Amino acid sequence: MTARFSILFLAPAVVAAGPYAPAPPQAATTAISKDDSRFVAWASGYWSPTYGPNVDATWKTPDKALGKAKGDSYDIVCLGDNGSITMWFPHPIRDEAGADFAVFENSFSATFLELGFVEVSSDGVNFFRFPTASLTASAVGGFGNVDPTNIDGFAGKYQQGYGTPFDLASVADSPNLDKQHVRFVRIVDVIGNGTAKDSSNRSIYDPYPTTGSGGFDLDAIGVIHQNIQPEAIVSTVAGGAVQLRWQSNPGSSYRVETSVDLSIWIPLETNPGPAAAGLATRTYPFVSGEKARYWRVVRIDP
Repeated sequence: MTARFSILFLAPAVVAAGPYAPAPPQAATTAISKDDSRFVAWASGYWSPTYGPNVDATWKTPDKALGKAKGDSYDIVCLGDNGSITMWFPHPIRDEAGADFAVFENSFSATFLELGFVEVSSDGVNFFRFPTASLTASAVGGFGNVDPTNIDGFAGKYQQGYGTPFDLASVADSPNLDKQHVRFVRIVDVIGNGTAKDSSNRSIYDPYPTTGSGGFDLDAIGVIHQNIQPEAIVSTVAGGAVQLRWQSNPGSSYRVETSVDLSIWIPLETNPGPAAAGLATRTYPFVSGEKARYWRVVRIDP
């Protein structure tokens, strides 16, 4: 008698267990590919990062977070534990229907997820954080797994090559946030040992501790909805002079020009956009005896 045995091997898979969107390529995912045609721009500048501990100098490379996402493990800036970086864009991000931008991390799998808080600002001074939810019940260790269906509102929810989408409508309204002119996006690493809390004051767990390249790894930030409308110019006339005020975009320069007949424009000066707040102010005197004079501000893209 010949005995025959059949052995079945089951490959591990990511099975949706929580209430939030799963990893790609599952149908219900919210992940956005780096090659998605919806992206119209990418981050073009940054403030100097604030690095946390457990990150080597090799990974302190913020220039690698500029431009289109690469979708690999190396073309990133690593923030370290509780580190942060603030990025800006060719044009302000604006709130429209659906996701307005997406953040790309460099995770090598669907469950090794290093998380980051996402904050936005229109003036570079007041920042507002997206709401978050973490249902991971306990610590996962330095190379542990996080089920993406148990987390929401964090950058780093998806593996490399896929961006986590963010809708500005999710952020609470405030007089200090102009959702049609969001000029800055800040990423803040989540320390994954449970000391950081989500919006419901639950402990947040992600792979921790890690060394050398600890913390959030930013590949890129892609813009889906941008505001390309001309910046409004406000003028005030007093004491024989005119004061011009406009909201400038970081990374752009602005040339002030003047004319007496609207046909010939004479450049006065070129001003770089402020790196922090977006308000630029310039004052120019009237010329005695003139019947009329006009000014305009011309944006010069980098």
